[in-house]
Amino acid sequence: MKHQQVVVDYWTMLKTSGMCILLAISGFVFLKMVQTIFWLPNHLKRNQERLEAMAKQYGKDMNEDEKAEIEKIFNSEGPLTEEKLNQLLDSTKEEPKKQQ
Repeated sequence: MKHQQVVVDYWTMLKTSGMCILLAISGFVFLKMVQTIFWLPNHLKRNQERLEAMAKQYGKDMNEDEKAEIEKIFNSEGPLTEEKLNQLLDSTKEEPKKQQ
């Protein structure tokens, strides 16, 4: 049996390893996207329910005048500007209510 000469092709090795790394990264991204498809709707639903419960809780602490003013600002024509928000915040800067 003759001795055989081995020629190492570094460029091909580098290309192949780079392609394997890209394949692994793209597989990871694909799996994360599939996970998000199934996870995100349930997460958003729970978050919406939590925010609605929080709004109900804060709504109980407001009197009718404050509620009417907030509804007037949010239902007004045109976009909600920073001036309107500042007006709303300035009108609600009363003393904090004492909890019993």
